[in-house]
Amino acid sequence: YGCHAYNNSDELLSDSNVEVVYISSPNALHYEQIEQCLLNNKHVIVEKSALSSLEETKEIVNLAKSKDLVVMEAFMFLYHRQFSDLKELIKSEKYGKVLFMEASFGFPHLSKDDIRYSKHLAGGALNDAGAYTVCAILNLLGSNSELIFSSVSDDGNHEVDISGLAIFRNKNIKAICKWIMGASYKNEIRVWCEYGHIVIDRAFSKSEDYATKIQVFHNGVIVEEFTPGLDNHFINMIECFRDNILLTPNSEQDYDLLPQSRIMQKIRSNSNMAKGSHKNNT
Repeated sequence: YGCHAYNNSDELLSDSNVEVVYISSPNALHYEQIEQCLLNNKHVIVEKSALSSLEETKEIVNLAKSKDLVVMEAFMFLYHRQFSDLKELIKSEKYGKVLFMEASFGFPHLSKDDIRYSKHLAGGALNDAGAYTVCAILNLLGSNSELIFSSVSDDGNHEVDISGLAIFRNKNIKAICKWIMGASYKNEIRVWCEYGHIVIDRAFSKSEDYATKIQVFHNGVIVEEFTPGLDNHFINMIECFRDNILLTPNSEQDYDLLPQSRIMQKIRSNSNMAKGSHKNNT
């Protein structure tokens, strides 16, 4: 691809030609790496989960503001035509008012040496699959949604959390997030309206050649099917990141970091548990 290679991070960060750094390292390394990028005047796009605590997030947001730089968490699904079409369909109230929402993401166990199973590297199901579901609900239900219940669990065989759920409320609408590592694959968002049940499959992870669709069920029968079609949410995300750098006022740079981090912090507080047990927060 004609990429220039650096011998170490200091060499990269000292290069004035580098304006943006994409961080895709294990979660536990993000804070220090983001900080170093900002101190060297680089914009940052970072894989989820961006940071491991609300305190870290506030520090990074304040540093980014002081340097007039952008830090963005890489949730690519937000920029797919399928997700934007879902938001427009909900907004139109074509099938009446929304009553419930549900976001689910889970997959079979991976190799035992995968970083997701390392507590030292801030792995776990919440920081991986769970982060997607939380992000989706906050974007659909509203970033001011209230967390009314959360539970995280360890199966006794791993040092990290393996599954969990969270329930949100915003006015009269409730939403539930469910995530797991070590189960049959599931990757979908469901929206239950007065006169229809909207379903999108492969909501979070999909290739650019996957023909997306949105199905609407009513009383168990498909009454409408939309085909947003092919789209590359990675390219769209990078273009949005570019636009944030060029156009977004500095005072708004924290919009996509703090709401997610606040909720993740509340849920994460339940993940320090004895093996094979669970906690909840009401």
